[in-house]
Amino acid sequence: MKNKIDSNITGATGEFFVAGEISKRGAIATLTLKNTPKIDILATNLKKGTFANVQVKTRSKDNKQGWKLTNKVEEKSEIKNHFYVFANLKENDELIDYYIIPYNEFAEFTKDKYQRWLKMPDKKGMPHKDHPIRNFKPGKGHLPFYKADSDLGKKYKNKWGVLGIF
Repeated sequence: MKNKIDSNITGATGEFFVAGEISKRGAIATLTLKNTPKIDILATNLKKGTFANVQVKTRSKDNKQGWKLTNKVEEKSEIKNHFYVFANLKENDELIDYYIIPYNEFAEFTKDKYQRWLKMPDKKGMPHKDHPIRNFKPGKGHLPFYKADSDLGKKYKNKWGVLGIF
C-alpha cells in the first residue's frame, strides 16, 4: 500500500517551495496565517518597492489528474497584484513545475472553459449537469478539451517574472 501524504502537508510543501523560489530571486516571501483568504504568500522586493499577493495551489506527486478546484476560482479578485502559483510536485529527484498566472486571468479562463464544458454533450450524448468542481490540466494538452489548459500552462510555466517584483 502506498504511503500517501496528507493533503495539508502537500499544500504546505507547495507554499514553502514557492516562497523559496521567490526568495532565491531576491524578494522577501512571507507565508500568511492558514486562514487568510485568497493569499498564501506576501512577496515584496524592498529594493524596487514592488509586491505580489500569491495564492498557491499544490498538486501532489501521486495526482496525475491535474488540479481539482472549486467554482470559487471563477470569482475575480479586487486584490492588487494577485496571482495563482500552481505547484506540481514530482518524485523526490525531479524539479517542480510552477505555473504563475495572474489571478483574474485564471478566473476568466476557468469560467469560459467551464461554460464550454456545459455546452458539450457527456459520454451518453446528454448535457452536462452543473456542479462546483473545476479543473486545470496543463499536462493533458493531447486531449482536445484540454488544449486551452496546455496553452495557458506553456504561457506561464516557470515564468516568475510575471509577478512583476524582480
